[in-house]
Amino acid sequence: MPRVYRTKKEVERFLIQEFCHVLGYSISGPVWRRERPDALLTLTQGKNKKRIALEHTDYFNDTLAGERSPRTPVDEFWQRVQASLVSRLSRRKHLIGISARVRLKSNLPVSKRDVELARRLAAELIGFAESHPLEVGQILTWSSRDLREYRALQSMVTNMILSRGSDDGVFASRWSWLCSNTATGGVGLSLNYIRSAIDRKNKKSATYDWPDADEKWLLIAASGNTISNCAAPLMRGMNWDDCDVAGLCAVSPFDRIVFWERPWSWYKWLKPVEPAVEYGSRKKK
Repeated sequence: MPRVYRTKKEVERFLIQEFCHVLGYSISGPVWRRERPDALLTLTQGKNKKRIALEHTDYFNDTLAGERSPRTPVDEFWQRVQASLVSRLSRRKHLIGISARVRLKSNLPVSKRDVELARRLAAELIGFAESHPLEVGQILTWSSRDLREYRALQSMVTNMILSRGSDDGVFASRWSWLCSNTATGGVGLSLNYIRSAIDRKNKKSATYDWPDADEKWLLIAASGNTISNCAAPLMRGMNWDDCDVAGLCAVSPFDRIVFWERPWSWYKWLKPVEPAVEYGSRKKK
């Protein structure tokens, strides 16, 4: 069932587990640590088994590693909306498999303290989804003029996309209901952030209490948890031939470094260099 992750560490644990499952591993003997590294895991795939030490870091498209995103106030408000969505979705199994991408208007006067406004927006999102049922595989878009019967939606949203990719319960999490913002425009992949994240973790790694592990991993995750935690769909022509990224990877103490775009279902190993991989419902036929 969907649930609310109340702490950063709970979110981090969820993401680490999901990514390992995306790779086809089962997890045993996990040790969840506060920091440096974040997790010790035994990963099993068929007859192969290995112990890894994994460090996770969030990806942002509008800042550099270690700095605060300028969109944090809207992000915090949307997390309130997500929390309300989770409780409502848990009582509506007919909406399992529904995903939404909501584009909020710019300069919204909201804060994380706007609990009632967040609940009202969540209620109208659920109400709209229930009034516009979708078939599996269907994707539909509405603009604000289509939302006149929903006062909170019309006042806060420029457009909304609903899709039904699967009825699998694994999709019934709060990350299936995402938002963007008119201020983000068409933000794509930010190699600046990836460079800064690898550089920062390389420097901090000297202070890590490395366990006896077969491999050390760095996971840079665009989780979709906030407006700024996403990159873009995987596209041909993405420039991965970046000398600075390659140089930082070459001197890194991490054995494996990966960038994961969760909302758009793809990942790219930066060390060792491997082609980007699409998976699940996003995989091209």
